[in-house]
Amino acid sequence: MNLKQNLLKNISSIAFGFGLISFTAFTGVAKAEEPAKCIDAIGAKVDGKYTKTPTDIGNEMDFCTDTPERFVITIHELGLCTAQPIQTGDPRTFSKDECVVTMTSSGITADIANSTVDLPSMSGRPPSNTYKYAYIIITNTFGLRGSVTLKNDAGADVKYCSQNTEDANSTPGTLEGNFCTPENHTEVLNNFNDEGFSAYFPENIMDGGGKISALLTAADANLTTATEESEAKRLIGVFETNSGSPVVINNDTNGLEMQLTVTNIGYGIEFRDGEPLDFGSMPFKPIFDTF
Repeated sequence: MNLKQNLLKNISSIAFGFGLISFTAFTGVAKAEEPAKCIDAIGAKVDGKYTKTPTDIGNEMDFCTDTPERFVITIHELGLCTAQPIQTGDPRTFSKDECVVTMTSSGITADIANSTVDLPSMSGRPPSNTYKYAYIIITNTFGLRGSVTLKNDAGADVKYCSQNTEDANSTPGTLEGNFCTPENHTEVLNNFNDEGFSAYFPENIMDGGGKISALLTAADANLTTATEESEAKRLIGVFETNSGSPVVINNDTNGLEMQLTVTNIGYGIEFRDGEPLDFGSMPFKPIFDTF
């Protein structure tokens, strides 16, 4: 998915690239080692279906990332920074002192698994500078849907589908059978700690390098850091640009493009005894291209 934003004067367009990787409902997984992609962990697909059986998978693999059919987010702001905008201290806070805002909105909803969205124009252009970080501010609610198909021991296809649940904070169960229909489900990310509460997701290395960090805040003008789950209304994701290689904007730069992709990384699947058990969101990293 490409997001393009018109700028005034010398830069004709801008967009920010995020390949989804993971601040997630699976907080234990997100804080551990980078999770395996299903396409690597359980074999290549044939006609969109995995060829391994639950017996083949067994207990050697309990989590991997796949491609969702639906991944809806609401974007409020994008920006570039010369320094890390999540400040040290207790609690952690978000500061735009070293940043330039490139897009702001009351909320643009996009299914980044399926659609392209035009962003509002920036008033002006980013100053010429070396930007080491980018940030995105989104509502902390995700709209998801997905499925995965394996073989059973007799060689027949078995499809596991996401289910809607009354508790939007929980990942759904699965329906077994060839004709199950994946259901939309909603996930609210309001805590980065499995025990107690944490609004801060510490820097983690992303797929391909670079680092990602995040902060849960209120929806007020100051983006006040949340102190409990009920206060968390916004998710601020901060990325090292281009996996640690800064974005350089100068007088010769006409635009900046950002791509969002969820292919093979945007959907977390938890397994038990080789069978898919739960589905949930996984987070983002930026891919930038100046022109």
